[in-house]
Amino acid sequence: MTVFMLMCYLNDVYNGGVYFKNVNDCLYYSKRLSNQNMNMSKEVENYQCMCKLIPNINPKRVKVY
Repeated sequence: MTVFMLMCYLNDVYNGGVYFKNVNDCLYYSKRLSNQNMNMSKEVENYQCMCKLIPNINPKRVKVY
């Protein structure tokens, strides 16, 4: 099964991913979650998300939305 993975980073550190069947769903969440700033101990950290095409996953082992 081909899916789109929403990949999120906090200051360039990978922070987890979610798999979608539809690229439009992935892009919706990417736009909503990206460019958030978090104040962490006198530093401002930036949250960035992007969608990546994953050509072959096993839907029995991975939850796909």
